[in-house]
Amino acid sequence: MFFPSTGTTGYRPTAPHTPVTPPVHTPPPLYTPPPSPRYTAPPKPARSGGRFRGCGGLLVGFFLLSALVRGCDGLLDSDGSDSDGSDGTTVAATCPDRIAAELPDGDGAELVQAYRTKNKQITLCRTTSGSLYYYGEFSDGREKGIAMEAEETSDGYEARNGEYRYVIAGGVVTIYQSGTQIGEEDVTPEPSPS
Repeated sequence: MFFPSTGTTGYRPTAPHTPVTPPVHTPPPLYTPPPSPRYTAPPKPARSGGRFRGCGGLLVGFFLLSALVRGCDGLLDSDGSDSDGSDGTTVAATCPDRIAAELPDGDGAELVQAYRTKNKQITLCRTTSGSLYYYGEFSDGREKGIAMEAEETSDGYEARNGEYRYVIAGGVVTIYQSGTQIGEEDVTPEPSPS
């Protein structure tokens, strides 16, 4: 359709034309997830039955030693005896008679541990009263041995004889005199001295 136009008439905009500025596009903010709570492990359940859980609470008296030595597996057969057919009692090695005779109240003492160095023998025995003794002697018997009270430490044994201190730990016996180290020898465990 045509609109008539003359020099005096025609299409005329009613208002002057102002350019339209397109809006500035700003991207939306990036999504940031809320911080997640820190993971905390659930509390450990309380231990029942102490360190020997899993043995069914049967660890009493002499069974305790058997369980420590052999573990809980096969501790008891259905008839109540040990799986090897014995009655479950453990017989401790006896302290050699010649050494027990040197200990106060040594009758019936049991062997705790025996060691050998290149020329010495160390024997640890516990008396029936519970006292621990360290008996040191030359392997060739050239001198009479000496017995002294001892104690078990976190990593071995320690004994004192006046100003001398004997410490067995980490595969060696270290000798101190008045607090100064005067010797150290490798020790080898052995079943029992003769």
